Amino acid sequence: MPQLPITTRWFVTEPADDQVIRITEPHLHALVAANLWWIRGTARDVVIDTGLGVASLRRHLPDLFAHDPLALITHTHLDHVGGAHEFREVGVHVSEADALRHPAPASLYTTTELDLLGIDVTGFTFPELLLDAVPVDDFELAAYGVRPVLTPPRRLHEGDLIDLGDRTLRALHAPGHSPGSMILLDETARVLYAGDVIYEGGLLDEMHGADIPAYVATMRRLLDLEVEEVRAGHGDPFGGARMREIATDYIRYRA
Repeated sequence: MPQLPITTRWFVTEPADDQVIRITEPHLHALVAANLWWIRGTARDVVIDTGLGVASLRRHLPDLFAHDPLALITHTHLDHVGGAHEFREVGVHVSEADALRHPAPASLYTTTELDLLGIDVTGFTFPELLLDAVPVDDFELAAYGVRPVLTPPRRLHEGDLIDLGDRTLRALHAPGHSPGSMILLDETARVLYAGDVIYEGGLLDEMHGADIPAYVATMRRLLDLEVEEVRAGHGDPFGGARMREIATDYIRYRA
């Protein structure tokens, strides 16, 4: 088993605006290094996606749980749902709700996880592990897995609204990357929390559960959304014009 360094600072936080904090896990490989978006509302907080679950959010970021936040899961791949079990209430698109109670197998060994996800990386070179450090000295790489949520999840449907007091998020079903991929739109601020539906870089649309025709339809839908900023599941935020450019290029390529 590889010997990895121990880090006591697993998560990094940075403000996205006055009420939104981006949380990242810098010791993960880019494939599974997802963004967590903590939105602090006047009535309640929301955390969009919950990371890989290698380190405890409650232990490392206790302030995150001060107002009993609702965790919203854009889709149930390991890097977005790993920490969901730490939240009292979790919301997900209805089509992936069962996956929160019965998570798919997962691994920190890169080749194994790529096989589980159905990602073909022929011609590419990856490290043996999906992380370059561990959060505690007795961490067992081979024992990693996504833990099930403890209570039945909130089953979200197309158009459902999540009220935070000073803002409202609208849930939109956006299949293609996964059957239940969900994006969350702050219509007042015109900010889109996009999960893995759209981001800078090659979009994964041939893995297990992906559906290219559905992805094309989702990209066409994005072209009609009034969005000024996209906060994706991976990478840095970008503007609405760039979102439409990525969507248009994808449609031309796949349609």
